[in-house]
Amino acid sequence: MRRTWFSILLLFAVTFAAYAPALRNSFVWDDTALVLRDPLIRSWRLAPDGFREFLFLDATASNFYRPLQRLTYTADYALWGIARDAGEKTGAPETGDHADIAAIQRAAQPGWHFTSVFVHALAAVALWLLLRTWIGGNLWPLLGALAWAVHPLHTSAVTYVSGRADPLAALFAFSALALVVRAHKSGGLTKGDRPAAWCVMGAGLCAFAALLSKESGVAALSLWLVWLLTKARRDTRAWLVWAACAVIVLGGYLALRSTADRTPVPSSKEATPWAVRPILAARALAEYTTLFIAPHSLHMERDISTRPMGDGATTLRWARWREAQTLAGCLIALGLVLWARWAIRRAPDAAVALACFVATWLPVSNFISLNATVAEHWLYVPSAFLIAAIAFTFRDRCMPRIAFGVAAAWMLFLAVQTARQQDYWHDQRTFVAETAARAGHGVRMLVNLGQLAASDGRDSDALVLYHEALKMEPELAVAHFNVATIAFRQKDYALALDELSKAEASPLFQADALVLRAAIVEAQTGLPQIKLLADAADAAPRNWGVCRRLPLKLAAIGKLKNAYEDILRQNNIRPYRADAWRLLGQIAEQLGQSAVAARAYGEAANRDSRDSFSRERLRALRSSL
Repeated sequence: MRRTWFSILLLFAVTFAAYAPALRNSFVWDDTALVLRDPLIRSWRLAPDGFREFLFLDATASNFYRPLQRLTYTADYALWGIARDAGEKTGAPETGDHADIAAIQRAAQPGWHFTSVFVHALAAVALWLLLRTWIGGNLWPLLGALAWAVHPLHTSAVTYVSGRADPLAALFAFSALALVVRAHKSGGLTKGDRPAAWCVMGAGLCAFAALLSKESGVAALSLWLVWLLTKARRDTRAWLVWAACAVIVLGGYLALRSTADRTPVPSSKEATPWAVRPILAARALAEYTTLFIAPHSLHMERDISTRPMGDGATTLRWARWREAQTLAGCLIALGLVLWARWAIRRAPDAAVALACFVATWLPVSNFISLNATVAEHWLYVPSAFLIAAIAFTFRDRCMPRIAFGVAAAWMLFLAVQTARQQDYWHDQRTFVAETAARAGHGVRMLVNLGQLAASDGRDSDALVLYHEALKMEPELAVAHFNVATIAFRQKDYALALDELSKAEASPLFQADALVLRAAIVEAQTGLPQIKLLADAADAAPRNWGVCRRLPLKLAAIGKLKNAYEDILRQNNIRPYRADAWRLLGQIAEQLGQSAVAARAYGEAANRDSRDSFSRERLRALRSSL
């Protein structure tokens, strides 16, 4: 028992030591949408609504159904809150997801990062328990879990608050497999023992939780399948139990996912041709192997495709490097096959671990077309089983002192690299600048650099960056939209409308374009464009940043009753927005309807546990009634 607690405490201590610098970081990238703007994380009362909505409720449409990730944000909001601007912006429309950069930088919340590191530490403990159940003993499971816990490849899943879905899914996937291993090793599943039945039920619940954490949580079921194929091929009872449990888990998950509300995601690019996918898979394997052994220059926006890189000479060098990487990937794949062949005869558990690695890596290997060709956090779960395969390979062999010293030095190197990598995520400005420096000035980074320049008031620098991005991708809607925004700010309405017409070609910017068009036409004519704002709200009914424009404009021009009716209509359809109820209360107060205002403030307070403004107004109104 003492050894168990010592191992757990050591895992937590080492993990928090490596990730301690993350506690001073701010919110970056998708945290703007998932933390700062998601209305469903502001009260436990809204937890059921979180299971009925996909992620990115107030931002870009997505295919991400991750209610457990959202639930952890609800806990963070209740515990730590968010440093937010006191009032809502009512001026010109924001330029995409990075408009509130200043607010993001002020909103550093150590508690949110503490939770992410804590979940990662729990996942490391779950991996240790899995390896201990599987391998036996304590030294090798502990070394494997420690190496995995401090590997810098995982910083994009741990330090980045929006990446928390990966540690959550891994925690439950490791726990599910540990329960399966325990049930099969005891032989109780075949005999129908009650403890084995409880293990199966627990594994099913863990697999269900893994799926609700992230789509890649299906790895929990694939790992179970690998175990059955390798350890219980002729155990009919085990297969029947697994099949029944898998059907229940998948059925429940699909029922929740299919009934949840979401904004359809428009097709942004064509699927990768099948002939190209094996080539990309080989390159990805080489890329991941390099990062696993010697992680350096870690960053987002990785790409292993062959694409133009400025002048012809640079493009040729890039293409030659990618071809060499393809060859390296093929050699690494051959090496894995030879390793597995050797392991089947000499270390069968290592072969099983390699099979688990392949099962969890294939979905992100480029054989399935995803939104990127490679990403560091995609190796979060597969790397655990690669480490397990190494542990199984050396388990029954006396490790020479030199080899042990090399392994110890490697783990120390990993921990130091992880601690150093935390500064990369310090704030939005650092993140964008560092990504552009490490990954190169790709289209997305040019746009983000332009948005940073625009937020600093350096419009000329921002325009240079946007036009550079448009040279690379002439139909890039976000660049045209941002150019239109700057032109509007500079009162060049002709240019603003011309650029806006190009941005409107993308369904993603239809609503924001209508809001900006309304502002441009109003500036030209002096007349409020109520129809355009109404059309924008109809185009994005789930986006409060767009929908609030209409009632705010109606209130600004004195049509308080119309503003009141529009907010009331929106609240009847989507009653979970505390901001909308608070605005309804403010408008009701202006109309002299104190009782209605009190009810609206009460609804806002119920939907936002930290809405001090609504609570103060509610107390004031109740005392006056």
